Amino acid sequence: MKSLKNLGVGFLVSLVGSLPMGYINIVALKIFDTQGLPSLISFLLGVVTIEFFLILLTLKGAQWLLDHEKLVKAAELLSIVFIVLIALSFYAEPANSSGSNISNHFLVAYPPLVLGLFLNTINFIQIPFWTGWNVYLINAELIHVKGKRKYAYVTGTSAGTFSGIMVFVLFFQQLFQKASGFSSQLAYHFFPAIMLLLAVFQAFKFYKKHYKTQG
Repeated sequence: MKSLKNLGVGFLVSLVGSLPMGYINIVALKIFDTQGLPSLISFLLGVVTIEFFLILLTLKGAQWLLDHEKLVKAAELLSIVFIVLIALSFYAEPANSSGSNISNHFLVAYPPLVLGLFLNTINFIQIPFWTGWNVYLINAELIHVKGKRKYAYVTGTSAGTFSGIMVFVLFFQQLFQKASGFSSQLAYHFFPAIMLLLAVFQAFKFYKKHYKTQG
């Protein structure tokens, strides 16, 4: 049952995290537009392969923090900071970006699978994203990562990323064509707002746990 919960939580977190506009999403959108669905699937397999191993590494780092009680408080605070930074980083992407500046020559010069592997390897923003999320989910006991259960969680995150980017591509392609202003503003503001609200909620819980009880 805990493994199934890990799978579901990982899927939902990764699904939401992959929907906001980022350069991986934009490249995926362009690949679908120029090369079709098979190439998009190949590209996404490369993306989630890198993510699978990256999340395993950050998960071990998060668990190490929890094994040192004196660092738990700092880890909780860092998780709040990470979520805020990720939310703010979304605003660094141009609201009207449509991927038109991505060279078709660049996309066809390499197999989509190789592009997915390479581009997600240099996608450094996901490191604090997953470290913060892992610490938060473990502290909140939303996931259990002892033994083989962690693989259910990481499998869920991979499926969530694949599904999220696929939804982004299939759905937002039409919005960019018919109502580019509305769709880009939705991706630009709505999802970062969710992250910021979560950070506020976590900050309140942090204060209540570590300071209000002492008063």
